[in-house]
Amino acid sequence: MERILALCVALIFVLTVSSPGQENLTKTFQNNLTPAPAQKANSWQNIEPITMDDLLKKMSDKDKCWMDLTPRQYLQDFDVLYKEMTDNYPYFGVAQRKNNVNIEEQYKVYRKQIETCNNDDDFWKLVRSFVAEMKYTGHIQAWGYRYFSELEGLKTTIQEFPQYAEDLAPYIKKLDNPVSQKNYRAMENFYTKLQNSVDEHNSHIDKSNVDDADDEKETETFDNVTTNILQDGKIAYVKIGMFDMDLFNKDKEILLPFYKSLSGYDHLIIDITDNPGGGMDYFNQLVAAPLSDRTYSVSTFLLAKGGENNKHFLRIPEGLKAGKWKSISELPLLSNINHEDLAGLDYFMQENYTVKPSSKKSFQGRIWLLVSENNYSSSEYAAMFSKQSGFATLVGEKTGGDGIGVDPAYIILPNSGLVVQYSSIYGVTADGKNSEEYGTEPDYYVKNGETALEACLRLIKSNS
Repeated sequence: MERILALCVALIFVLTVSSPGQENLTKTFQNNLTPAPAQKANSWQNIEPITMDDLLKKMSDKDKCWMDLTPRQYLQDFDVLYKEMTDNYPYFGVAQRKNNVNIEEQYKVYRKQIETCNNDDDFWKLVRSFVAEMKYTGHIQAWGYRYFSELEGLKTTIQEFPQYAEDLAPYIKKLDNPVSQKNYRAMENFYTKLQNSVDEHNSHIDKSNVDDADDEKETETFDNVTTNILQDGKIAYVKIGMFDMDLFNKDKEILLPFYKSLSGYDHLIIDITDNPGGGMDYFNQLVAAPLSDRTYSVSTFLLAKGGENNKHFLRIPEGLKAGKWKSISELPLLSNINHEDLAGLDYFMQENYTVKPSSKKSFQGRIWLLVSENNYSSSEYAAMFSKQSGFATLVGEKTGGDGIGVDPAYIILPNSGLVVQYSSIYGVTADGKNSEEYGTEPDYYVKNGETALEACLRLIKSNS
């Protein structure tokens, strides 16, 4: 089971389909967006910029609705969200320890606010804010506009990588539902029109004092992979921005020829310090396999709650029949397992991550992996796998975590269709340490003021 898609994506709030109240939007703000005749002579010099919140504050509850839901339905959705989290989300204890977040208490606080909620905008913001209290612990996040790109991304992934079709089928089945489709389209339309009104107003503000150079900045290009020779014949360097499966084939054409050019080099430094994650197969196939001269394997355990949502996404009933999933009572004694967390879990399976050499290895030297707290999800997996297997020597800082598991599952709220993603797996190393909570310790930490690359070069120099 693998984390397949790039999942550490920032929530996009600027959201585009007709919805209730839209015809009133232009009228409501016409005075704000159209100058009086006397002002025209002043070239808009007295116009103040506005924000989306400025416009929302002047709208009625009716005009801030796009889903036609009742207050009772808001409350029902919120209660469903909390129940689904209680039944399926395994990180209540970790969120408490890492971020001092008591989810049960936060639920009570937000529920009181939702009891008095009278419009869709307020409800959406309360749901988003409640989920954000967990500070992304275990990938938990409420979706906005990304709903459509995620759904399309799943379908595209299956077309490009048919081997993932079975694993991704439960995800598409949940996401591709009429309620989410309808209400996310309406949400998109609502916020897009609102943003267009803001942009129209602010486009008339006098910019005579603004440096023209700021308006003419060239769009920066982003290279996901960069390679360099730091010392000819001895030290090579590659930096990978993300393990982005959309860039898999493009990056493959850069990385594999580069590796082949390194015959006789002593050191290869792989820098993932700014890498937030992506797909495990990117690391396995474009980093580990072509640089391996033997099979590497790391044993881990995937633990899960037995809620119906998890049973759907993880196919637990089928796994129990096949002997893949087992009752938590059969879990071997793990020295570093958190027993309070363990008490709330129902099933486990052992997962052996294995990478075999993909070709004859050209590079025969030492591999160094530069890591940092930015590494999460699949880049955390890369750090964990490299250290546990001995594939590479880690230099930098402790990583961010949650690298053992599968793609986040979805909670779909029944009335609004809003999507909340979460990690269904409580992943632990062979000794029981939770990946989300502890991350991976580097073999060598940076010293004060050093970058990971500087620390690595220092180590190479001292070892030689």
